[in-house]
Amino acid sequence: DPKVGSRRDGDWLVGMGCATAIYPTAAAPCAARVRLTADGEVRIQCGSHEIGTGVRTIAGQMAAERLGIGMDKISVEMGDSALPPAPVSGGSISTASVCSAVMKACDAIRGKLFAAAAGRGAPLAGSGNAKLDLKDEEVVTETGKSAKLADVFKAMQVGAIEEYAEFAPKGSSPEALSKLYAGQSEFHGGENDEDSVKYAFGAEFVEVRINSYTREIRVPRIVGAFAAGRIMNTRTARSQLMGGMIWGIGQALHEATEIDQRHARYVNRDLQDYLVPVNADIKQVDVILVPEIDHQVNPAGVKGLGELGNVGTAAAVASAVYHATGKRIRDLPIRIDDLIG
Repeated sequence: DPKVGSRRDGDWLVGMGCATAIYPTAAAPCAARVRLTADGEVRIQCGSHEIGTGVRTIAGQMAAERLGIGMDKISVEMGDSALPPAPVSGGSISTASVCSAVMKACDAIRGKLFAAAAGRGAPLAGSGNAKLDLKDEEVVTETGKSAKLADVFKAMQVGAIEEYAEFAPKGSSPEALSKLYAGQSEFHGGENDEDSVKYAFGAEFVEVRINSYTREIRVPRIVGAFAAGRIMNTRTARSQLMGGMIWGIGQALHEATEIDQRHARYVNRDLQDYLVPVNADIKQVDVILVPEIDHQVNPAGVKGLGELGNVGTAAAVASAVYHATGKRIRDLPIRIDDLIG
């Protein structure tokens, strides 16, 4: 029932709210080095940063897919300025940037393997590059013929193939790669491209409960549905989106920087006084991943989603508060004081 104040559960007013979410999908120039050995070992090197978002795992997954190698034989090196440069880990750009560079390096390796496997006197002579793929450490044809990687390397008379790739998003300036090596990140995407816009999308639904006497606010349930291009890793994607929604609850109900106007000092400068959601505040959080194919966004077809989960949460909470109480709150965080009177 959309009528204000129409739902109650004992002393609690119950409100439902929803909001849409949209966040620009950007990428930045990035470099990566990939090495494949004759025994199927893969080493990826990229100067990106694993800050808990899962980019190290996803980079390995991209190589596993493109080279037909199991994840147990792939190592990923990151977080060192001696490695090929990568952009900052922020703005939801890491996955799109790193995966595109790793994919480019892997595809260069694929090209060399296919040329060798289908060459004169090679295991798959005459097959043609367009009919070849890599699966389970073999070069395979669409007709079912195959050649082990070790045999292809033997034909090439090398023990390993190493490729260094540089990725620059469509629309990048001529100086984009030189800026990368100077430690500068040039973002491209969102509404900045001349011929297209690139975004990830979502919708969030929230249930709030407000005590009719104390005006205490609780959020027992939140559901988010998100379309963010190709999902490289379902587990890490769900985790990031769930974290984003919890972050949004903090924005809606807890977080504010308080300043002592007399002395120009922060009052809540540590986690003792700056309130953030804890486990007791968060109940049921559900994430729905909506399939989306977007071949225009970048070569890998992936979109960043680290911040998408946060975008619509506060608005959905505010709408649910209105549904429960009839009070339209437009300043955050929503506090008990806002609901009294």
